[in-house]
Amino acid sequence: MRRSLTLMSLLSSLPALALSEGAGAVAAPGDSVLPHFLLARPFWVLELWQWLGLALAVGVSLLVGRVLEGLALRVVGRATALTKAGWDDQIMAAGRGPLRHLLFVMLVAAGGRLLLLPAPAQHMVDVGARSVAIVTLAWFLLRFLRLAALFMEQKVAQGGSGEDVGRARGIRTQLAVLRRIADVAVVLVAASLLLLQFEVVRNVGVSLLASAGIAGLVIGLAAQKSISTLLAGIQLSITQPVRIGDTVIVENEWGWIEEITLTYVVVKVWDLRRLVVPMSHFLDKPFQNWSKVSPEILGTAEIYVDFRTDVPAMRAELQRILEQESQGLWDGKVQGLQVTGLSERTMLMRALVSASDAGKAFDLRCLVREKLIAWLQRQPQGLPLMRAEASHQLPGEPALLLGVPTAVGSRAGGNVVVARPKE
Repeated sequence: MRRSLTLMSLLSSLPALALSEGAGAVAAPGDSVLPHFLLARPFWVLELWQWLGLALAVGVSLLVGRVLEGLALRVVGRATALTKAGWDDQIMAAGRGPLRHLLFVMLVAAGGRLLLLPAPAQHMVDVGARSVAIVTLAWFLLRFLRLAALFMEQKVAQGGSGEDVGRARGIRTQLAVLRRIADVAVVLVAASLLLLQFEVVRNVGVSLLASAGIAGLVIGLAAQKSISTLLAGIQLSITQPVRIGDTVIVENEWGWIEEITLTYVVVKVWDLRRLVVPMSHFLDKPFQNWSKVSPEILGTAEIYVDFRTDVPAMRAELQRILEQESQGLWDGKVQGLQVTGLSERTMLMRALVSASDAGKAFDLRCLVREKLIAWLQRQPQGLPLMRAEASHQLPGEPALLLGVPTAVGSRAGGNVVVARPKE
């Protein structure tokens, strides 16, 4: 009887001994393997072996993340080579870099759990991993938006006609404004997710929501001008009175639209100055847009000539200049020469020419003006002559007109026309 009771007591004590031994194994899994100095003095809440293991996990995660990214991009690259859409190429290009960091933080978080870190340390590792993951995703979205915008611009601008150029400018303007809005939204959401990980910030956010109505009203009244400017930028991207690359005249300045932001437009003036114009100016005030429909434009060159100038010969010279000496500035569509005005001494000739854009039109006008003046200098009656009228009559002599006695009954003191002799 005593032996049976002793055996039963021993059997009942085995689970307790097993639990105590198991608890010791969880607390120090490397007691039988690691040296004693790695377990003797903990730093913060981690023992020295855990610090070393965490550093090793970070290094291995960096290496493994890089290798896995290379393998994944190689497989995805072969898959995207079989398609013609192009969007998958942009996704792969945007993921080069962010994918490596995302794999890295996933491996580090898993390694921390394998090291049996205490709760405070594991919480810090998880917060750091989530923060890096949020920043990585935001980085990926920003890169993808930029690459997708460039891809759409290149796809639209593949054609060479004027309509395709105008369409490309419109798409570029819309993408520039919408991409800035998306960038701001991505950054705000990422920053909010980062801050909401901390309990203090979360509590402050809950308290701020209670007064959001009054704060929103006050901020709206204070930032009324800024909000209207922001809405004007969105309206401009939709209606597109101006686009990036358009040739405009704003505030009596001739230039090109270089940049469109949410609040202002930068105009590159012809002499390389920059004119910064508020966004609301293009919605409230008139301005000239020379390439709204197409960049093609007509240009004129006006020249004063003598009355005896041979107009048909001058018209033929203009055609010869455009066909042989225009240096590729003339697009071959429009050319003409007309008498558009008269004065008491000269005729006003207007040469009408066409070019593919405003810059070439300006150079072509200067070239035509220079060549026509050189042609007029070689003509006997090309450039205007100075003419004057004089009256000469001595007392007691009959009136003379160009040395000929006047007829009976004519008025005394007739006019004499004197022309400057040709030098």
